[in-house]
Amino acid sequence: MKIVIDGYNKSIHKKDNQIVIHEKTEILDSIKASLVSDITIIGKGYVTFDALNLMAENEIKLIAINPRGQLTYTLEAPNLKNIKLKKEQYKLSENRRGLEISKELIKSKMKNQKSTLTTLNKNKRLKRVFNHRHKIDDCINKLEKLDLRGNNEEIRMKMLGLEGKASNEYWAAVKYFIRPEIGFDSRTKKPTDLLNSMLNYGYAILASEITKSILLNGLDPYCGFLHFDMDKRTSLTFDLIEPFRQQIVDKSMISLINKKQVTVDDLDKRNNTIKLEARKIIVEKILGKLFSTITYNDEAVSYSDLIQKQSENLVDTLLDNQKFNGFYLRW
Repeated sequence: MKIVIDGYNKSIHKKDNQIVIHEKTEILDSIKASLVSDITIIGKGYVTFDALNLMAENEIKLIAINPRGQLTYTLEAPNLKNIKLKKEQYKLSENRRGLEISKELIKSKMKNQKSTLTTLNKNKRLKRVFNHRHKIDDCINKLEKLDLRGNNEEIRMKMLGLEGKASNEYWAAVKYFIRPEIGFDSRTKKPTDLLNSMLNYGYAILASEITKSILLNGLDPYCGFLHFDMDKRTSLTFDLIEPFRQQIVDKSMISLINKKQVTVDDLDKRNNTIKLEARKIIVEKILGKLFSTITYNDEAVSYSDLIQKQSENLVDTLLDNQKFNGFYLRW
């Protein structure tokens, strides 16, 4: 079970073997600790020492996200898994096999961008959108032909360049499906419009799920293959999140806007963050998507399952030299 605690004046306590959530002096919920996989905190409050010990005993991850949707920290019990896995991860981050994983992640992301545009354009059938999809196809073809021999950093920069071009085409096409009053012009991490603020927030919730799967599988979230290592940044999270952004967050946020479940009045213009009540709607939408069931490779699975399987696949790639397969939905 995943618990999301949003708002202010919330606190987490322990009673016997239960996680107890308070709002001031009122008890909001009590859940048996063994049923909880992770807790995501969005807002302000505190956690008691006893609750932290109970979470550690039950290997419950504690993940915090700020109002801008940025992952601020994760807390977990000491990792007792085999150090061999992390050694292999560090080695691959600097060699050609790491580039192969990066290439697969970017290709999967581009394919999901194409699939998402096809879904959005199903009824309108705008020719301009077909043109943008064709340009994403060009980026995929160039990526597939990219020679991975040579200087690792130069090759990685070429990959990121192609990723950037495909993303520009994707967001230019998405713009056609967003009402003008929303003020969306292009994708930015420093938003002044409603959609970008919602995307940042939604991606942070998704990042907490990705980070949880990384930690559960004994990987180091700070050592990535595609994104450059940087102090305090979970680079592997940003790697593995790429193929899941479109299906889980982008579609969900566009749907909330088009159905007017979240409106421009839900954007706090003082700091361009989403107001509390709208954040609750976004959390509910993302969690609903994460645990909804889809058919993938002839199997009924949730997106949460697929995220877990991707991390497991990465472990098998590192330890057993298996092929890494990125996630994407065929249209």
